[in-house]
Amino acid sequence: MTATPKNHFNTRWLALPLAAALAITGCSSNNGGNAPTEGGTTEQTGGSAGPTEITLFVDATWYPYQDWTGPIPEAITAATGVRPKISVATDDKQLSLMVSSGDLPDLVLSPNWQLMSDANLSHAFNDLIPEYAPELSFDPIKQLVNTAKDGNYYTIRNDFSTEAEWQAAPHAFPITPGLQVRQDLMEEMGNPEIQTLDDLVGVLQQVKSQYPDMTPLVLNPNWTHPFFSAQFGAVTSGFADQEGQLIHHLRQPELMQSFLFINRLYREGLVTSENFAYKNEVQTQEMMTGGKGFAYTWTSQGADRLNAAVGDSGMTFAELADPLSPDAKIHNSGNGYFGLYVTKSNKHLEETMKLVSYLFSEEGWQTAQWGIEGEHWEMHEEGYPVFNYDNNDEKVMKELGVYWWGVPTETGVGMSLSAYNPGSETTRVGEKYREIVEYNPALGMVNPENDSDEQIIRTNIDNMLRNEITKIYLAPTEEEAVKAYEEIIAKADNIGMEKLEAWANSQYGEYKEQYDGMVN
Repeated sequence: MTATPKNHFNTRWLALPLAAALAITGCSSNNGGNAPTEGGTTEQTGGSAGPTEITLFVDATWYPYQDWTGPIPEAITAATGVRPKISVATDDKQLSLMVSSGDLPDLVLSPNWQLMSDANLSHAFNDLIPEYAPELSFDPIKQLVNTAKDGNYYTIRNDFSTEAEWQAAPHAFPITPGLQVRQDLMEEMGNPEIQTLDDLVGVLQQVKSQYPDMTPLVLNPNWTHPFFSAQFGAVTSGFADQEGQLIHHLRQPELMQSFLFINRLYREGLVTSENFAYKNEVQTQEMMTGGKGFAYTWTSQGADRLNAAVGDSGMTFAELADPLSPDAKIHNSGNGYFGLYVTKSNKHLEETMKLVSYLFSEEGWQTAQWGIEGEHWEMHEEGYPVFNYDNNDEKVMKELGVYWWGVPTETGVGMSLSAYNPGSETTRVGEKYREIVEYNPALGMVNPENDSDEQIIRTNIDNMLRNEITKIYLAPTEEEAVKAYEEIIAKADNIGMEKLEAWANSQYGEYKEQYDGMVN
């Protein structure tokens, strides 16, 4: 979820990773008023003294908004009486240094749940809500997946929706790994069928023969194997549940098969060795938009984004919308990404909770993420927003101050509805892949504490894999690829993988029992 501006969600199947006639409203406090439930509305004005300024630190170097300007931020201030003063991280160490120095702002927006879910740093939501926003409530499953070891929940992370919420929103699809192909060249080749992985290999071989100056398949360095791992049904990071017992994802035979499939593509000359030297996706995207590649691994939004990038060049891209194997499966065990934390340094708790409660209300997150209903968007009768502006145009979004201020409290469903567009490639693949998504948030709750032995083991295994995996991909024979995989497993065991698995199983049973009890 490296997090990038369009893929900041955090799900365990990817290495790494949107969302109102505005009434002048606000949230309740201990002085009275009404706070929203999820999906509620508010009634409060900023008062004659002017808005209260609170400080907000955004722990994401790539975050595009550096200040609180534009019609949407002004509408949120009018609704809450609060004006955030924004600072954005300059590097990924800044928040830790702020914590060490005790120099924290009023609010922190961060993906570092383990760090900020600490009673010494943050106020617990379960304490703040009864005092300052008694009508604000959250689904019990959302509370569960955000509950820290001390029994408190200090935030409700964004981009998470329960399975029931996904099922209730037929036009919302989780973003999945995707594979894009040059549709214009597919038509030149007679639209060969791609229904299986062998079909895909055959088409790539045809490209190699018919277009010798083109790379048949380009692998995004952030999305090298997730599409193929999904076709084999593998979990791609963290732990995998095998009949109630957790194993490190590296031990899955299905994951090994996906690695060996990529090795096959390399041995048949369908991907290049140079591809594995690329360090960021800018290089590979430029290959695709420059006409040097036929197929590309990215997310299920990839084709629409590539089509927008190439414009009327004559190149067109399409997603492979149908799963390529009867074993294909998407494992969604994410618990969210960004958390909004009210710090112990905050001297404006009542005002801060007006802002927090408003942003968690349906009116609030829709205004922050989509704009003002009737002016910027309308709700289609089938339950998805129809925009009056190009919500893929970052220049327009920045002028409005829209979308990114909805991110702190957006849900997975809300994020997905932002991207729904009948007839788009993203929607076409979403309609197919939603049928093979498996949800297990309890699995995502198994996370080692910062600086614990288990966290160190996991980090060391991840680093080792990052350095060693190309030995599988670039092996000259399948036998040598298998040997390289076995050597990686041996190195992971030497690092402490069995100890990590034992710890994970000591945690998982209770989480799974609690989650299953809520679902059933």
